[in-house]
Amino acid sequence: MRAPQDGMDERRPIPYRLRWRPEGIFPGAHPGHGEGTEGEFRRHVPLLRQPDPRRIDLRVSLRDPHGELHVRQFAPRRSVPVVALVDLSGSMRFGEAVAGGVADLCALAALSAVRSGDSFALYGADVHLREDVTIPLARRRGLEEEVRERLLAARPGGSGTGGLVEAAERLPSRRSLVFLVSDFLMPPADIERLLDALWRHDVVPVVVRDSAAEERLPRWGLMEIGDLETGATRLVFLRPSLRARWRREAEERRQALTATFTRRGLRAVELKDALDTDALARRLMEG
Repeated sequence: MRAPQDGMDERRPIPYRLRWRPEGIFPGAHPGHGEGTEGEFRRHVPLLRQPDPRRIDLRVSLRDPHGELHVRQFAPRRSVPVVALVDLSGSMRFGEAVAGGVADLCALAALSAVRSGDSFALYGADVHLREDVTIPLARRRGLEEEVRERLLAARPGGSGTGGLVEAAERLPSRRSLVFLVSDFLMPPADIERLLDALWRHDVVPVVVRDSAAEERLPRWGLMEIGDLETGATRLVFLRPSLRARWRREAEERRQALTATFTRRGLRAVELKDALDTDALARRLMEG
């Protein structure tokens, strides 16, 4: 696994493949919807169907036994909005995830979008949309550093994620590629409501996890546990049976979350401890 150090050590954008053909007028790197006179070659069509003499293919036309002229038809290449919606509720304070892997991922997404000719936006939210962690759609150079700085300065807090639904309402009306970054430790009804608000977009759920919360628990001992959203704490005597139940319930939550995504045709990316750029690139190239 390659985990960025000191921000992003390599600063190499990663490619991503869309599962749809974007519409719009802005040129970009993705095969677009409709027909055009430039872009990715699609097929030959009769001149009468697409009356553009500039695109006549003489070699193909001369081979036509009926003497019909043929022109090249292309799929236009278009840009898409790329958006990161970041959960900044209290539970995201655990393990400094936002200042670590989340900041790395969002900065890399911004860099990759701008290098591909796409625009990028960042929205952070807890109970409400956080204007201090909001960057509207842009494609300027150095955007990835601004994204990183906003997330490094962010302080997760609050006991809800309603602001993510507010952020969803700010997204462009045309289909966008959306990274939904959260630990998803919220009621199932809230997850469904959020996904409903993003129905028109291509959503990539990014599930934030910290191995210390499950895999590095001691077998025996006293441990103080706290709810990072409400501030409530509790002293627990950890023993093998409780440790096993804790881990079993965590696995059940993951399976339920995966089932929720699967019903909607979504495939999540796991952000466990640090960003794995190779795994992220493989997932995004699958479309």
